[in-house]
Amino acid sequence: MMNSNEIRQSFLDFFKERGHTILPSASLVPESPNLLFTNAGMNPFVPFFLGKQKCPYDPPRIADSQKCLRAGGKHNDLEEVGYDTYHHTFFEMLGNWSFNDYFKEEAIHWAWELLTQKWGFPKERIYATVYKPAPDEPGEFDEEAFRIWFKIFQKAKLNPLLHIHFGTKKDNFWMMGETGPCGPCSEIHIDLTPDGQSEGKLINKNSPLCIEIWNLVFIQLNANEDGSFSLLPSRHVDTGMGLERVCAIIQGTSSFRQFNRTISDYDTDLFIPLIEKLQDISKVSYTGSIPPTPDYALDPQLKKDVAFRVIVDHVRALAFAIADGILPSNLGRGHVLRRLLRRAIRFGQILGVNPPFLFEMIDSLVKIMGSHYPELIDKQGHIEEVIRSEEELFARTLSHGLALFEEIKQKMIAEKRKEISGKEAFVLYDTYGFPLDLTQLLAKEQGFSVDTQGFERLMAEQRKRSLLSHEEDIVSLTKTSQFVGYEELEAEAEVVVLLSANRAIFDRTPFYAEMGGQVGDRGYVIFDQKKIEVLDTIKSASGAHVHRLAFTDDLKPGSRVYLQVDKKRRQCIAAHHTATHILHWALRKVLGPDTLQRGSYVGPDRLRFDFSHTGPLSAKELAEIERLVNEKIELNDPVTTEEESYEKVKNNPDILQLFGEKYGQRVRIVSVGHYSKELCGGTHVRSTGEIGYFKILGEYGVSAGIRRIEAACGKALEQFLHAQAAEQDKKWQILHSKDPSLPELSKWVDALDLDSLIEIFHKRNEELSSFEKEIKEKEKLKAKKQEENFRREASQQAKAAIAQVEKIGAIPVLFLDCDAKPQSYLPLLWNEISKRIDSVAILTSRSDGKINLFIGVGPSLTEKIEARNLLSQLIASFEGKGGGSKTIAQGGLKDSIEISSLFEKGRRILEQYGGQKGQTEPKATG
Repeated sequence: MMNSNEIRQSFLDFFKERGHTILPSASLVPESPNLLFTNAGMNPFVPFFLGKQKCPYDPPRIADSQKCLRAGGKHNDLEEVGYDTYHHTFFEMLGNWSFNDYFKEEAIHWAWELLTQKWGFPKERIYATVYKPAPDEPGEFDEEAFRIWFKIFQKAKLNPLLHIHFGTKKDNFWMMGETGPCGPCSEIHIDLTPDGQSEGKLINKNSPLCIEIWNLVFIQLNANEDGSFSLLPSRHVDTGMGLERVCAIIQGTSSFRQFNRTISDYDTDLFIPLIEKLQDISKVSYTGSIPPTPDYALDPQLKKDVAFRVIVDHVRALAFAIADGILPSNLGRGHVLRRLLRRAIRFGQILGVNPPFLFEMIDSLVKIMGSHYPELIDKQGHIEEVIRSEEELFARTLSHGLALFEEIKQKMIAEKRKEISGKEAFVLYDTYGFPLDLTQLLAKEQGFSVDTQGFERLMAEQRKRSLLSHEEDIVSLTKTSQFVGYEELEAEAEVVVLLSANRAIFDRTPFYAEMGGQVGDRGYVIFDQKKIEVLDTIKSASGAHVHRLAFTDDLKPGSRVYLQVDKKRRQCIAAHHTATHILHWALRKVLGPDTLQRGSYVGPDRLRFDFSHTGPLSAKELAEIERLVNEKIELNDPVTTEEESYEKVKNNPDILQLFGEKYGQRVRIVSVGHYSKELCGGTHVRSTGEIGYFKILGEYGVSAGIRRIEAACGKALEQFLHAQAAEQDKKWQILHSKDPSLPELSKWVDALDLDSLIEIFHKRNEELSSFEKEIKEKEKLKAKKQEENFRREASQQAKAAIAQVEKIGAIPVLFLDCDAKPQSYLPLLWNEISKRIDSVAILTSRSDGKINLFIGVGPSLTEKIEARNLLSQLIASFEGKGGGSKTIAQGGLKDSIEISSLFEKGRRILEQYGGQKGQTEPKATG
């Protein structure tokens, strides 16, 4: 049986004998500036495909084993790693290329020859796919590839129409981008089912029992800018085959002698030494169990096995990237490495190991792969030192970050919420270096979710600041934009400079730039009879207002344009901003003068105000604050502004100033009535009556000594209430479907004033809360009673079922249909059966419009057959779904399927195992 080095070398030798120049792997740092990492074997040869460079080899054909890394951007397999047997961040791509030399005939024949003659793949287990476009898809049926494959399978005495399958653009057409070289491809798949009789039904069904092993791409077309496709003057071949998958198939089947066990990349010599080293470090055993799906509720051993796979995968990626000169950092490629390392450390905690420990695994990796990749040997010390120092760096903040996460968890439990806020996730990232996926991992373990959109908003703001800082050299050359938006919402202007990402700076603008908690304005740029949407406005360090546009098209420096702010949106923002000033005053009046602003958000939909205070506010305090704000709104007090030198006002105790805020030489003072004066550059209403009714939506803590109030007013409040009313109705419908005896929810009446709407809103919330509690109690009692009944019934049914056990060869088997029982009944029944006999049980029932399928395999029989494999084979014939472990597997099938047909298929599959040596009598277990 070949090891990984022998498999890699035999591939290279095979193509060297056929005139290919063998090249070493290119670096993981790609030539293309658009790529984060080299993520495919073809990356280094893009200039040849595009015709920008001529292939320098004669003949123009190449083969290699290319290092690839996919952990960011479009090609990102990170979330799947560890949860299945074949996804990786780092992998090797075996490939052969022809640049206007040989084409389909040679590429297909050589692929067949290597697989079947040199490596010994069973011909009857090989399937090929050929491109057959759906209507409106590019190109035409790849008749040439079909005819070549037809003759190959015919010569092998196999039915070509059974072994050739057709695929549309999704699976069988390769494109470099929206435009440029492209063409049909032919994929080679291997059937790994025990009997090898899947007939190709598992192709592209994400089943580990049928794996795509090699993709042959025939680049013969060009995608044009107008959406059409034309023939290229030159034709190329681009193939790719994952080394890890080849090793898994050859080694996992003992060179194609055994097909009755799970094929896993991690059970090969590429990973086993790393897993063994990690077992030594952690003193934990690896069993190789695989969860059916990534969101499956993992038991302790499944969690540990997932952790093993994640860690050994990430160690490989880290070592190869560092060897190619990439270092962990907070930007770009370095950020991805730091993220992988910290993710691996977190999974290490599942195994009970704390950093540093990853660096100890590098020696095992070098022994596995150093002979082909000498850079690992040359830089082993450097790799170990970089990883160790990064581990120690993260270890210093890990405990603090976990402590903060624990605080967040406790607060969520107290507040009865299930979602970690975007800000909480961002603080974990920004302060303690927890990548979002690490926070998601921690959250998942606790049954929580994460507000990823909120996190991404904060990340986008940070990226904006970062992007602007890189272009300050451009912006600093421009004059500061003249802001006229306090007085005008429309203005003529001239384009001063255009920046990347559709951003523009004008000489004057009515658009308020995001600052002081107030969001930036939106609206339109009117130019040449076009309306270009302004998506956001921010301010650069030099004072220029930067407008992010939907597109820039014909705009150029010097273009005269007309700028138009979204007036309704600005009015809502202004109302909320003035309301924050009154709220600040009311808070200080109710809670005392030591209460100070610690942050804010002012948008068109709501306001958010953070302030210093210990402990939650009482209902009485909140009611008083709300009353004071609305009282001032009703008085319709004037809102005025004036400018002064900062030197003149900085020590004035009557003017509120944010501690730590940097003010310029000239400042703007906003006064509301005679009671509120603050330094503020935001936009405001002219009098408090424009604000409308003010309502506090929520109050909670954000960190030690900091509380937050969220509120809305006027039109925004009304829109909020109507949206919430619709959500309340949906919630009631769900509850009513569970318990039709529930009374009607209080009626929502649109025409009422805001006071009445708020009263109805709160009343409906109280009703829903009461209904929810009532239903939960009923469901709890019902479930408990049902489970007790099911356990008694399962015990009785199991006793009777023992008499129905039949022998298939040496295997005792029970086929049992439980009719209209829910899926939850089948594991209970298996538990009772397994107490009485060591057997294989195939159990079914019908519920919720589907057939539930359960397979149990006794512990003494798992060497012969695994439940998850038996399930995969069984559901393949009936288009079902499911998964499981060696001993237990569950799935679902269409209700139209005949149970007798299902059981008969099960018998045929088990006959493949029954003839093997094994027990001749069922073994009693109790």
